[in-house]
Amino acid sequence: MSGETSSAGHLIEPEYPQFSGFIFKIQANMDPRHRDRIAFVRVVSGKFERDMVVTHVQSGKKVRLSSSHKLFGNERETVDEAYPGDIIGLVGHDGFGIGDTLTTDAKIRYDEIPRFPPEVFEYFHNPNTAKFKQFRQGLDQLLLEGVAQAFHLTNTASRVPLLAAVGPLQFEVLQYRLETEYGAETRREAAPFQAVRWLPVGTKTEDLDAISLPTGARFAFDLDNHAVALFPSDWALNYFAQNNPKLELAALAPKRDGGA
Repeated sequence: MSGETSSAGHLIEPEYPQFSGFIFKIQANMDPRHRDRIAFVRVVSGKFERDMVVTHVQSGKKVRLSSSHKLFGNERETVDEAYPGDIIGLVGHDGFGIGDTLTTDAKIRYDEIPRFPPEVFEYFHNPNTAKFKQFRQGLDQLLLEGVAQAFHLTNTASRVPLLAAVGPLQFEVLQYRLETEYGAETRREAAPFQAVRWLPVGTKTEDLDAISLPTGARFAFDLDNHAVALFPSDWALNYFAQNNPKLELAALAPKRDGGA
């Protein structure tokens, strides 16, 4: 099998002795009895051993990988060892995200999995207050899984997050899973936005006061606290970009450690 290329452009071969791998999928609620969350890791190099300590590159933290499994349908089997090309599921690590690197060589960092810019925006409401806990738990877990992105608008008293997706099918999947897996009824509301752009890393709430937005546009922050601008049309986006030529706008979120 061939190796993977790190973000520094180096090819990491399977024979490289240090363990490395990347998270390519996160699945929430695989066991409804425990509401657990499994991060699926593809081993790229070295040897995985259960209970080994690795570096989670995006956070820089050392983590112990003690709960490792192979999955066959609804059956789980504990994995003690794994090798390049193997897929293992790690349970109990809420800080992991899709595209993250796990390694015993902290110099290795794999390129994050590309994401498409969101093009549709909606609010998800909980019409049944008795099910609010299930609604919030389900929404939080599914957002971590990457089913959709979420933003919190500035200058609003509402705690309802704005959700963003590439297409409406993602919202249909999210609604279905909230209702079937968490028993949470939802009411969807279309939002008046067509595009989102991330502002420079480090932009704070007070910095936004000096930036003028076109009519209908709003500022918000994503779940990693990066500032964004939301636009009701491509015309508004282009108008804003032309009037703020020194402001670097990005169609995709910054890397999870805040890098470009």
